[in-house]
Amino acid sequence: MASGQVAKSLLTTPTQQARFELGVCMAIYDWEALSVAVQNFWGGPESADKRDWMVGSIVELYEQQQEVDSEDIEDRLLQIMQDEFEVVVDDDSAYGVAEGIVRIFGQCTEGDFSLVDSLYQKYLNKANRPSAPVNVTEQVDYVSSDEME
Repeated sequence: MASGQVAKSLLTTPTQQARFELGVCMAIYDWEALSVAVQNFWGGPESADKRDWMVGSIVELYEQQQEVDSEDIEDRLLQIMQDEFEVVVDDDSAYGVAEGIVRIFGQCTEGDFSLVDSLYQKYLNKANRPSAPVNVTEQVDYVSSDEME
């Protein structure tokens, strides 16, 4: 499915639906801006739950609307980031995630799960890698120029 193209097909089997949901999950879990927000608890102690809720919100968008395009998904992603994590994402990464989700939907409607499988394998590889601990030794409070005077 071409970038920005409207998704019109329906997922007709439980397998297609399940794989689409997994694909949305993997696309959102792979989004660096959201990962940083969750790791730093910018959405509070329930940041990981908010990320999972975001996945459901995108899947629900497809259930509520007959046609969904990249801009619809991007708008929802950005709104959730702002409302739930108090983060304004302005690097166009949300659009990339949205385009990926549109591609996942298009492939799943055709019974092609290669992109979902690839994203899932990437997730498993990342999850099995030991992560370096992050030690915060000091929190810096930024002072505005008005406060310095």
